[in-house]
Amino acid sequence: MKRLILLCLGAFASVSWAQQVGSAGRLLQNEYRQNNKQNRVVIGRVANPSIHIDYHWELDYNEGYAEVFIRIPEGGRFTVNIGDQEITNANGMYRFFDVPAISQPLSIWQGRNLIYRVTLSPHNNTRMVMDFFSREGLYLLEEVILNNNLPTYQGRQWNDVWNKSYGGNGAYNPQQPVIVLQAMPPAEYDKFLRMYKKQTFDDDKLSFFRMQKNLIVLTTEQVGQLMNSISFGDNKLALAREAYSRVADPYNYYLLLDKFTFNSEKDEFKAFLQSMQR
Repeated sequence: MKRLILLCLGAFASVSWAQQVGSAGRLLQNEYRQNNKQNRVVIGRVANPSIHIDYHWELDYNEGYAEVFIRIPEGGRFTVNIGDQEITNANGMYRFFDVPAISQPLSIWQGRNLIYRVTLSPHNNTRMVMDFFSREGLYLLEEVILNNNLPTYQGRQWNDVWNKSYGGNGAYNPQQPVIVLQAMPPAEYDKFLRMYKKQTFDDDKLSFFRMQKNLIVLTTEQVGQLMNSISFGDNKLALAREAYSRVADPYNYYLLLDKFTFNSEKDEFKAFLQSMQR
């Protein structure tokens, strides 16, 4: 019986903010007019009610999320196509978001002529930055890890922009996998840890961490390793608090409780974790 009640509540919660055409927002009237009234399509008037429109309310991120930025620093109008996305302009900047992290063709057109085609394989949670020159070709300049877990409306967060307008709370759908942050590659973390340990005092270590904090993503285990190099409990607590927003696995953060020696420090850490879940 209890399970039935929970299922009913869950169903009600999902239906209560279901998205329906016209149920949210303010209509911006169509300003387009055709001379031939017979050919004009009137928005809001159903010409054939039997025709079903299949609305896709949310993007599917099961294949991952990547971005592709291409610059063409020469004059002229180009069209860049990747997967099922296409951008045409003459300003030389082509920014693609919501790119699946799978192998897919990238094509570049100059006017109506196809001049370049290559297969891209972007990695999940990365941005590929490239330059294209019509005579020399396409150059991959760098692959940037999208490691900022502050609200950026990237990946599945993009759906929440609309969910909130339709009465949702912006929470992810628990039935769909959540794309989490990716921690630093081991080699990069090792370099960071070596430099971190070279700092003599606690304040120096904290200062070094704060200098790089917004550029790195750590695991809970790695935060624990950083805490091991801190001498005083209050400084360990400061590091644990500041590193929380930079971890890929916050669900493991409770494991850091053993890094503290005194009960007062442990109580402060528990209170901090509770405050982050409200």
